[in-house]
Amino acid sequence: MTVFSGLVRRVAAEAEHRVRGGASLLVRLGQDTRERVAELARLQAYGERIQALEETVQGQGAELRGLRIELDSLVTQLNDRVLPRIDERIDDAERDLTVVATTLVRTGKDTAGNSSRLEHIDQRLADLRGRLTRMEQRSGLWRELQGNMARLGDDVDALRTRIGGRANEPVPSETVADSVAERVL
Repeated sequence: MTVFSGLVRRVAAEAEHRVRGGASLLVRLGQDTRERVAELARLQAYGERIQALEETVQGQGAELRGLRIELDSLVTQLNDRVLPRIDERIDDAERDLTVVATTLVRTGKDTAGNSSRLEHIDQRLADLRGRLTRMEQRSGLWRELQGNMARLGDDVDALRTRIGGRANEPVPSETVADSVAERVL
């Protein structure tokens, strides 16, 4: 019986070992099952979220398609109303710009011509001012000469009266020169 009891112990030990291995396997499987159940629950929640998002996206897609149709219609209407007039406005603007540019060029040329004319006029004015100054100097000299001639006439008359009442007779030039020299000195 010893052999039998040894064998029974061995079988019992092996059975116990196998039961423990199976139990640990069952525990691991239970944990894996719980993890998988939790993961499956999360996946189901994600699936529901995805489905809700898909429905929202489909609704927004339908709204966007409607907006696109309206936008296309508005663009078509604007093109029909505005484009023909835009070409006319562009042509008008080009004509206006051409006129403005031409006017500016002409104004520039006129300004350049006027500048040269003004410079010429300034030069002429400077020349005329110089001439006027010279004429004033000459007129001053002429007035001085007239004054001197008047005094000379007075001196000649005074000399004639000194000489003796012969006013009609010519006086010798030496006498006149002496009288003028006395007056000047």
